[in-house]
Amino acid sequence: MTDFTNKAHQGASPLARVTRWWRSQNTARQKQLMGRGGLTAACFGMVVVGMPILSDVNSDRQIAEEFRDRSIQLASAADAGETVRADQRASALLQHEWLRTVEYSLERNPENALDRFASMERDRAAISSLTEIEVPRRVDAENMLAQTQCLATAIYYEARSERTSGQLGVAEVIMNRVKDHRYPNTVCDVVYQGATRTTGCQFTFTCDGALNRKPYGSRWDKAQTIAAHVVMGLNEKKTGGATHYHATYVNPVWNSGLIKTEKIGTHIFYRFPRGSEWSVATARQNRRLAQRRTGMRAIAPAAAGAESKTKVLTTVATETDLNSASLSALKAAAPASGAGTQ
Repeated sequence: MTDFTNKAHQGASPLARVTRWWRSQNTARQKQLMGRGGLTAACFGMVVVGMPILSDVNSDRQIAEEFRDRSIQLASAADAGETVRADQRASALLQHEWLRTVEYSLERNPENALDRFASMERDRAAISSLTEIEVPRRVDAENMLAQTQCLATAIYYEARSERTSGQLGVAEVIMNRVKDHRYPNTVCDVVYQGATRTTGCQFTFTCDGALNRKPYGSRWDKAQTIAAHVVMGLNEKKTGGATHYHATYVNPVWNSGLIKTEKIGTHIFYRFPRGSEWSVATARQNRRLAQRRTGMRAIAPAAAGAESKTKVLTTVATETDLNSASLSALKAAAPASGAGTQ
């Protein structure tokens, strides 16, 4: 009989087991359990209802703190503006609202000057100043944009596969040429110098058909960023004043008359000689030209007629005249890159 009862209990459903357990408890015990269950349910309900309320309270508190911080920063910025207007020694450049905001916010609190509130105020001041900009300044801004685009184009076609340091090096060479009296005075004129001729272009991409493929993609975006960085003068000089460069896998004749300054990535950089360096560069150039003349005589056919011999002698004479006339003229005419990196 006992075995039969145990088997019946084991086969019962969980609800039946709970029901039998509940009936086995006395009345006092049942009341105690009901009280505890009700208290637990009430606590759970309070948590469910109270969590959103607490969340809203914390959110309101955070917004209030941010608003207070923003108010303090705006008050500091306003105070800074009053200070600079009252300062007789302040530079006239600082009278511009945007520059004034940047200068004083950085001086007063460099950490807070970089947060989103200070950035918002500087952006607002910059946008406001654009509505008051004079027409000549707009022309200058458009010209700067055009020069930046020319520089970005050169970076893209000459060094888009290079690392950032290599791209900065190419850009620096172009800017060095702009400053050099032997070259044009603008970035675009330097980049496209000689591009209208079949030979003599300073940068290979301007005359080899590469421009038929328009720049695009992330590499073009990077080239534009680097160009803007260099045009604003934010780059650290890396090439030692170089005005020339060529790829590492070529050895053009013109590099023997220049001074090597640096190797960055797949480019070797050069500058013009200075002072006593000219004599060394001239001697090196003479040796290089002599070796070239010897090589040209060696490849001349033994059975060549008088016409072939005349062409070889004319070439030798031309190179000699170039060297003795002016080494600097030869270097100024030399391209920035003996071979592209594409």
